[in-house]
Amino acid sequence: MERIRNKQLEKDDTMGKKKKKVFVFIAVSVFVIIIGVFYFLIMSDIDTRDQYSSATTGVPAKTVPDTESVSEQSPIPSTHNDESINEKFEQMGVSIEDQLVKELQKYYGATISEKSTQASIYEVYKNFAGSRPDGRDFFYNILKRAFPELADEIMATLDKLDLYHQWLMENDALLAQMNIEEKMASLWKKRIELFGEDAQDIWVDEVMATDSRKAKMLDTLEFINGSTDTTMEDKLQLYQDSLEETYKGSPEEYFLNQKPILAKIFFSIDSVQNELKQMNPEERQKTINNIRREMGFTENMVKDMEEVDAENNKRWEVGLKYMEERKRVVSEFQGEQQKEKLKALREEYFGDEAQTIQAEEENDGFFRFERPRYYGRN
Repeated sequence: MERIRNKQLEKDDTMGKKKKKVFVFIAVSVFVIIIGVFYFLIMSDIDTRDQYSSATTGVPAKTVPDTESVSEQSPIPSTHNDESINEKFEQMGVSIEDQLVKELQKYYGATISEKSTQASIYEVYKNFAGSRPDGRDFFYNILKRAFPELADEIMATLDKLDLYHQWLMENDALLAQMNIEEKMASLWKKRIELFGEDAQDIWVDEVMATDSRKAKMLDTLEFINGSTDTTMEDKLQLYQDSLEETYKGSPEEYFLNQKPILAKIFFSIDSVQNELKQMNPEERQKTINNIRREMGFTENMVKDMEEVDAENNKRWEVGLKYMEERKRVVSEFQGEQQKEKLKALREEYFGDEAQTIQAEEENDGFFRFERPRYYGRN
């Protein structure tokens, strides 16, 4: 381990340059996405995360912005503007409802089954719920069109977030009087009361709450990612050591008990994936199981996750075969004949899910099995 840490010190300058590139890339990507969806996102202060002005002062920020500031900033602040936007879309031959369905599918469709993604559309939901009398029903109907199988589940998540934000407003004075440890304990108690284990996924970004702790973990993850001459055991040991040093005794110490999330992060590291991809299936599964054990999974948890891995393997095997056949059909057929062939191919490979796959491909240009494969995750 000392050898690894010495190498980390030697690579500090290089890592700094890489980090800068990564942060620039992230910033540009976020900016592009914001521009792409700006016309239907309200720039309000409402957020899935709790908004406190400072962890040190403990003063709660306003959960709901005043009417005047919203009116100035929001692209859809009132019924009048709502109608104006509707008219513009109608002039282009597209309804705002159709466009919202398309954008929701495009930007959230890939991961909409995850609670964190469902929660991330809370701002979009609040825009419509607050700007029209039938706001909730309107948005629910949009969800039914965009994600028919998950609309009820998504709406339930958004309703719980409404309850959570209402609780924040009702208890802001009490929360302001607490120190950071008391406040975090109170917040997490309410989150778990409403969301159960899903709370960890919804507020996963909060696990690296302070800039210093975030920077420390990013340094470690980047070093591990660039380590081509270290064993999987060394990578895991360094990861666990850094977690312990970073969060032990901090307000985010609870994160150390979130084994599934910690495992997901480790399996997301490219160098870890590269090593797993070089193994045969049996060796790879054995390695994944051992990693989970080392991270504190019980034997029952390891067994359950192995079954999930097996299902994922089957799904990817089918999906990759489908993509090969799809390329052949696209190259050999044109027009209506191509559409009919692709429809039959989707039904052959995906059965009841064929229509969903078709909507993703034809409406959004999204292909599930062109995404990166992360063993131990998806």
